[in-house]
Amino acid sequence: MLELSRNEQTQLEKLEKLWLINYKPLEHLPESNPCPLPKPKRAPRKRRINTTATTFQEKNVRDGEMHVDANTLDDNVDIVYRINIPRLRSHWSHRSLDLKIKAYMCKNNLIEPLISWELLDTIMELPLEEATALFQSHVDGIKQAA
Repeated sequence: MLELSRNEQTQLEKLEKLWLINYKPLEHLPESNPCPLPKPKRAPRKRRINTTATTFQEKNVRDGEMHVDANTLDDNVDIVYRINIPRLRSHWSHRSLDLKIKAYMCKNNLIEPLISWELLDTIMELPLEEATALFQSHVDGIKQAA
């Protein structure tokens, strides 16, 4: 704290009194709000119907495909692994690629680390069949290296 002399202390007290007279601090207090404002009402939520699950089930029934948990299969069983790539960039469109891989690759999640932005840029520019073939060859190359 700052040490003041006796003269400085009296001058400071005079200044404080003068300030209180001129400023009138009681007039500058905020107004109290005795009753709080009402809370805004939320709009009612719209119920969303999960169309993805039913579409997926109907598609499986139509195509004769069957969803199987890869963890229940042997490691060397060939399975079809579907990768859905959403529209991550404005000039892309949604794609689904079906890859033929071994069950152990799905169990150990070895496909996801292979996906990079460079690979996605290449795949999304090609037609669907060529993109699937390119991705399949990329996966096969990694599979043979392992």
